[in-house]
Amino acid sequence: MKRKTIAAVLAISMAAALLGGCGGTGETGSAASETNAKGTEQGAAESKGSEAGSSDSKDTEDGASNSSDTKDAESESEETKTAGSDDIVKLKWYMSINPVAPDTDKVIEKLNEYTRDKIGVEIDYQVIANPDYKEKMPTYINSGEYFDICFTANWTTNYAQFATRDAFMDITELLPQYAKETYDFIPQEEWDAVKVDGKIYGVPSYKEMGWQGSIYANSDMAKEYGIDLSKVKTLNDYTEVLKTVKEKSQAEGKNVIGLSGLNSGFQLGVPFESLTGTPTLPGASAIPETNLFADQEEVFNQYATPEYMEYCKMIHGWYQNGYISKDPVQYDSDIANRDNDFNNGNLFSYVTANAPGAAQMLETTAGHGITAIDLTMPIFETRSALGGLLAISSGSEHPEKALEFINLLNTDQYVGTLIRHGIEGEHYTAVGDNQIDRTMGGTLSPDKNGYDYTFGWQFGTPFNQKWDISYPENIVELFEEYNGKSITAKHNGFMVDTTTVETVIASVTNVVAQYGPALESGMVDPEEKIPEFLKQLEENGVDELLNEISSQIKDQK
Repeated sequence: MKRKTIAAVLAISMAAALLGGCGGTGETGSAASETNAKGTEQGAAESKGSEAGSSDSKDTEDGASNSSDTKDAESESEETKTAGSDDIVKLKWYMSINPVAPDTDKVIEKLNEYTRDKIGVEIDYQVIANPDYKEKMPTYINSGEYFDICFTANWTTNYAQFATRDAFMDITELLPQYAKETYDFIPQEEWDAVKVDGKIYGVPSYKEMGWQGSIYANSDMAKEYGIDLSKVKTLNDYTEVLKTVKEKSQAEGKNVIGLSGLNSGFQLGVPFESLTGTPTLPGASAIPETNLFADQEEVFNQYATPEYMEYCKMIHGWYQNGYISKDPVQYDSDIANRDNDFNNGNLFSYVTANAPGAAQMLETTAGHGITAIDLTMPIFETRSALGGLLAISSGSEHPEKALEFINLLNTDQYVGTLIRHGIEGEHYTAVGDNQIDRTMGGTLSPDKNGYDYTFGWQFGTPFNQKWDISYPENIVELFEEYNGKSITAKHNGFMVDTTTVETVIASVTNVVAQYGPALESGMVDPEEKIPEFLKQLEENGVDELLNEISSQIKDQK
């Protein structure tokens, strides 16, 4: 599999930072600074949409806030000119990120100081907190609201759907011209994954390639109880660990919950490729490297497999033995409570999707060591690249400049650090050449410093930033290692068109929601409930859904 190293990204980023300085002038990081009328005409012909979002929401008064005070371009024409350039181009950028930081206006003002000189661009930043973004952005698009750039994903403002509706611009030909550095360092697998009908409509946020099922465990407690976590390779191996945690904790007068997060345990611990982009929806394909689902057809119902029955029987045994919460479904729905219990030692471990350096970063607030127990190799599939993209409106009057700006977001270290950490001396302090301290030497709480999006994948690749000291110093190498061993799924780039089976999907989704959580959290007997589950899926059209997916795969080959 063709790979492009993250080191190359950093080389570009550092060079850009040296040339440009902190708000100073320098060579543009984009491939071209002049607009191309032909490219504009071609690019405006087609469009594509995506969705993206984040976790905790903080609503604004109207659901949206203009986070930069725009200036009258005419009155400032002399100030906002770069030598040899045209007048400053104002780009309207809709963004979804939570929470909306109080000092966003300050940061965007600082950003504009830099981009005006660098590429002749000023950003009109419209940030909307989720879930408002998911509701408002489609309305803006459908009503013809003018914008240049917007955040999109498979979970908000659906990328593929809006791409096929001409909402987003086809940037296939423009990318190598106006965002060459970004186009070159993002691996081909990512570009293949975001193509709709063979065309690119959005720039994906390149970070960890794919997903990896993992268990985060309290390593201090494991050492105290004599548990060797290095022996755990699969979920089956975890039974003895949970037994020990229960026995040892009860002997101390405690009742530590062994494991949570089983609401996603099956898909993370018994991996398959999700052909619908939604792992809970029937429509799976085997990943040969995992040696699972080997006897299944190319497209199959994961709930009708021996692997699903065995998983549910194992978890049911854990539930009966008291290794997990008495109400695991409800317990897993309260992430804040789970995290609090984990930090306080009332919860030993939880299932999660791992990312390089994440466990080490969490250790800084957990109060104890954390070991990441990987259950799978990293797996890259279509949905992996659709978690967050920046798309250009098909109605944008400045697609070339929009791409130049997106290129800066992905390659310029000053921009990457500013948009994630804010202003040096106000929101963080520098630590060496490539790190920052968002606590400013322990004097400031990151949640109260006015601006902090430490990872900030929504803005583009995080590899062009100065990393917070909560991450390991070798964080880039960890990402390179992770991405280098990632398995690319067979049907990467496949996006199912659900138009003809929307009603079926709605019915099947309801059935899964009725049976899946209780089964996968061990609360019910799988030998009794799975046959009932499968009958309901059949009656609600699961075979029609699988046949439609199979047909579309054949048509795209």
